[in-house]
Amino acid sequence: MKFFYHARAGDECIFLDSDEYHYLFRVRRFRDKILAFRNLKDLNIYIYRHDRKEKFILDSITQGELAPKSYLNLAMAIVDSKDIYAILPYLNSLNVKVLYLFYADFSQRNRNLSIDKMEHIIHLSCMQCNRILPMKVQILNSTKETLDTLPELCYIDFDGSESIESSSNLETLATNGIMIGPEGGFSNAEREQILCNQTRFKLSTEHILTTHLSAIHIASACLC
Repeated sequence: MKFFYHARAGDECIFLDSDEYHYLFRVRRFRDKILAFRNLKDLNIYIYRHDRKEKFILDSITQGELAPKSYLNLAMAIVDSKDIYAILPYLNSLNVKVLYLFYADFSQRNRNLSIDKMEHIIHLSCMQCNRILPMKVQILNSTKETLDTLPELCYIDFDGSESIESSSNLETLATNGIMIGPEGGFSNAEREQILCNQTRFKLSTEHILTTHLSAIHIASACLC
């Protein structure tokens, strides 16, 4: 753990709630007197001294390093919620800028996602990988709404002519947005009415990847 996340980092005193106390002292087995805090909103590192039980007192403030550039806007069709929750730490560690989760025609629409739970998972990931500004998550209602949000995006499909990993302008593609459909692929209506003017790519793998594994694969390629 590189630091401890707390939304009120920077205040003169911090009091941990029961969940935070359990995680720090029971799960992480914190035993020191000094602990670095971040609020994941600025670049400062707030050094606190443990006073008693759940109370920490601000000791000093240092300027943290600049956050590395984050440019991948990744749009992923909503699949099983457990699979989405499972990949959040990986996508955050791989420096995805924004994860857009959207309902495609073949998405499982009975899956409900908790923004609070996702943010909690991402904050824990930041503590582990030392990411300063966390990945953002946005939920969109349709493929069309995703295209309205990222009008220059490209998308991954089974029969794309060029592999996205070998593209000479991968960073530009990542900035504009890369879309991954559900495991059933995009519907004919989506291809004909919505994605007809978008650039289509394939993945350079001999195996068929699930939606959430494709997301990790693309994030890894963009990080490199």
